[in-house]
Amino acid sequence: MADKGEVASGDVQAEHWDVGDQSLLAATLAATPTQRIAWLEEALQLAYAAGALKPRRFISKEEWDAMGSSNL
Repeated sequence: MADKGEVASGDVQAEHWDVGDQSLLAATLAATPTQRIAWLEEALQLAYAAGALKPRRFISKEEWDAMGSSNL
């Protein structure tokens, strides 16, 4: 079993971290890319719902392409 201040990756954590923080860190580091994208989508939905982010206007493919070519 790992030491109290050590996570699955072997990195030593600060002694003042509680078990919940260490468990969250370990789960985050072990997450698959699909899980990370799901967390990001959930965080963005929460931020939009809370008003922390302004709703963005959907841009067409033509607008997207035009933005890319103007930056060259």
